[in-house]
Amino acid sequence: MMKTVLIWFLLLLGCQGFAQQAGTDGFKPSMKYGKPSQEELVMTAYAPDTSATAVVLYSKCDVRYDLLANNFRILYNYEVKIKVLKSEGTSYADIQIPYYSNERNSTLKESVSQLDASAYNMEGGKMVRTKMKRDLVFTERLNKQYMQLKFSIPAVREGTVFEYKYQLSSDLYYNINSWEAQRSIPVIFTQYDITVPEYFKFNLDMRGAHPMASKDEQTPLSFMLSLQGGQTETLTCTGRHMIFTGEHLPAMRPDSYVWCADDYLSSVYFELRGVDFPGSFYKSFTRTWEDIDKMLLEDEDFGSLLKMRNPYRDEMASLPLDQLSDRQNKIAAIYTFLKSKISWNGQYGLYGSEVKKAVKNGTGNNADINFILMSMLRDAQIPCYPVVMSRKNRGILPYSHPSIQKLNTLIVGIADTDSTFVFLDGSVTDGYLNTLPPVLMANRARLIDEAGKGNWVDLSTLGKNQIRASVKAQIHPDGQITGNRSAIYIGQYAANLRRRYHAAKDSTEFINKLETEENIKVKKFQTREIDVFSSKVTESLDFEKQATVNDNLIYVNPMIFLHVSKCPFIQTERQLPLEMPYTEHLLQATMLTIPEGYAIEELPQSMNLKTEDGQDMVRYNISQTANTINVTYTFIANKLLHLATEYQTVKMFWEKVAEKNNELIVLKKL
Repeated sequence: MMKTVLIWFLLLLGCQGFAQQAGTDGFKPSMKYGKPSQEELVMTAYAPDTSATAVVLYSKCDVRYDLLANNFRILYNYEVKIKVLKSEGTSYADIQIPYYSNERNSTLKESVSQLDASAYNMEGGKMVRTKMKRDLVFTERLNKQYMQLKFSIPAVREGTVFEYKYQLSSDLYYNINSWEAQRSIPVIFTQYDITVPEYFKFNLDMRGAHPMASKDEQTPLSFMLSLQGGQTETLTCTGRHMIFTGEHLPAMRPDSYVWCADDYLSSVYFELRGVDFPGSFYKSFTRTWEDIDKMLLEDEDFGSLLKMRNPYRDEMASLPLDQLSDRQNKIAAIYTFLKSKISWNGQYGLYGSEVKKAVKNGTGNNADINFILMSMLRDAQIPCYPVVMSRKNRGILPYSHPSIQKLNTLIVGIADTDSTFVFLDGSVTDGYLNTLPPVLMANRARLIDEAGKGNWVDLSTLGKNQIRASVKAQIHPDGQITGNRSAIYIGQYAANLRRRYHAAKDSTEFINKLETEENIKVKKFQTREIDVFSSKVTESLDFEKQATVNDNLIYVNPMIFLHVSKCPFIQTERQLPLEMPYTEHLLQATMLTIPEGYAIEELPQSMNLKTEDGQDMVRYNISQTANTINVTYTFIANKLLHLATEYQTVKMFWEKVAEKNNELIVLKKL
């Protein structure tokens, strides 16, 4: 009995397609490392995806727990074999393997060993193997926590089969690496084989539109336990043996209108639920988002900074905040002052580890700036709180798997009233309250108060994004159109206009680009609030535009300023959802005066079109009164996520919108 107790005590201490595309659908790659088949070597295309520049013949990972010096570790044995089909596919022979190596603490680490790589080519009807030499392998530090092993397999060209294998040893026994079955190129066969000792309880999460076959069974395990005096004892237990297999998985290529394609990869994720050793109490590792909130508040580079002294307190005394009755005006005054003191360096962050440096240098990441902003707002007695999130291009924040590693930035939630908030990112240069950069408009973010109580907030539909435009124009007998457009841009439209304006080297360059885009000649241009921290921008321009004239006919597009010239969705099929950046609302009223001596020969028909769920719609009303043509155009898009199964419907809707935008009036000379 005493011996058994000793064993567990020691254990607990340690746990701190081939040639002509024929038959490639059923093509079976060779699973023997170092022995590519003849079919693989002569393969020239992959029939299910003839555009593929390369194809993964197989990708395997065998995962086992090991006991070394009474400490558990995880051994990952990777094997990959790839066929290069086109010259562009040679880039897949450049390999990067990241591994954990904290530069401050080397107690727990990862290492890569048993690396082997070779390329196989057909030369003179014979297979020639080129083995990678050690001098082609390099290491570099990625950041404070991770290193990276890099190598390029030699002699890789179009037609090459190359393979590599390595072992990753990890002391992070409580963290199982995820398995991403899909890649940016097709995968013919993939397998993830893992055995977990019964002491470790993991939650399993399988994702992706192309599910993998899975097998889950019990299996006996044994480990060698070191005792005092150099003795050993065999430790036996039950293991959970899982195998995940995928075949003929399509490529997951970057696509337009999707923030993070990795969200949709066929993959397997593990989360440690708890540790349960015989003779000891069950220890839960399951975290809640409330736990994450508390961890952040206890971190010196996060929670401590919520109590920091306003570095601009003395200078802020000159701001006439007491004279501003509206809270949003006070926020605008504080923010405008902040922008005069510090600029964004283009980097996002979660922790304010460089706040002092940012103040000194006048530049910092968005986290540094947001902590400073919160100190300024609190000095002005304006309640504000950090709002943490994952940027949309870094993946969706999961409700069910709380993890501080999933968070990568924060913005500021500011109390507008006793029950409502407005949201602001300190780094924004062209936005406003509730007008965030689209990459920060996450549908899952957490607002954390000082008591550690976090609330979920949805930032995806913040604010109003509108254009309200009025166009008055005269059509002349020579086909020239002259007139004026006045417009109010609100929300994201205002931010986009400011961004384009500030990107131009001067107003002349901005106007030249506008003339090219709209096919007009600008005679006069005025704008207001373009350089003001405001929700809107107003614009007025006088323009000339040439219509098409043919004998006695004049062809005129009554829209003058097109909303959509062509459908943005050109794919015949789509495997990923459509993720729109923000909601849209466009209203344009156009009044056209036709020239004397002309009559309307053809007039487009009015149209009222909306999607089945009613969230997207377009209304095109056109009418004639005497010598005046009136067009009222309304476009509303409220739906942000369209499933891949809805793609054809969305595409058809936008095709009709573009078609209506391009319809012409025909005027005939009397």
